Amino acid sequence: MAIKNILVAFNGSEASENALLVAAQMQKKYAAHVTGLLAHEGQRDTFASRPWVPENVREIIETAVQYEETRLEARFREVLGTAPKDKVHWITLAATPDSTVAQYACMYDITIVGRHMADEPAETSLHPERIAMKAGRPVLVVPPCDLDPSFIDKPTVLAWDGARAATRAMNDAMLILESKQRVDVLSVGTNIRPPLDGIDVVKALARHGVNATRVRRDKGARRIGEAILDYCDEIGAGLLVMGAFEHSMFRQELFGGTTMSVLHNAKTPVLISH
Repeated sequence: MAIKNILVAFNGSEASENALLVAAQMQKKYAAHVTGLLAHEGQRDTFASRPWVPENVREIIETAVQYEETRLEARFREVLGTAPKDKVHWITLAATPDSTVAQYACMYDITIVGRHMADEPAETSLHPERIAMKAGRPVLVVPPCDLDPSFIDKPTVLAWDGARAATRAMNDAMLILESKQRVDVLSVGTNIRPPLDGIDVVKALARHGVNATRVRRDKGARRIGEAILDYCDEIGAGLLVMGAFEHSMFRQELFGGTTMSVLHNAKTPVLISH
């Protein structure tokens, strides 16, 4: 079995453009359906219920919103231009972006979202980590930097400490891992749960036909997130798979943590799962 149903949240940001390109690559590899989703809440919806707003102002706002919706849909279809038309779908909704994407994510094998950008308009702003928390489904977070088109065939790194979130990420990513020629199972530091008698992570992956290799690295003076990203750079990884928010998301957003550090600094797509 392979990935057959992909959702990409597209709001036109630089990272969102990369997410769309990644979705197109995955469509080709897996011959999957791809649905583009634009969820936004803005002035049109705010003013629509206000009787004091002049009709001409409503019309101006409506025209501007419709123009942007049309432009983004056209861009989505342009990038997916080589895919079969019956496998390309588009949805536009006037709704809260994060919550809406999370609701739709439940119906898809994977959701692709660009990294949150500080300059995104509030009405279309997306936070992939919050979507992953709400959806309970894997989210592929794509950075805004230039991506090598061959990333999809490069080695994959599975960040592994044996805890619940990492286990969930491994299983949520299995459809992708099964299609990779090389998977490095990376553990950093010493706070790793020992393998169970008779089976470990490499053996579990091997039973799915995954060619996995166990890798251990000292943390040294670095944070764990830094060590993980250093290893990804070292081997030229095309994908990082990791569990998200083993500790409180609020605590990580406030004080920093492995998940947020990786998402903010990764140069390659990161599949997160909670």
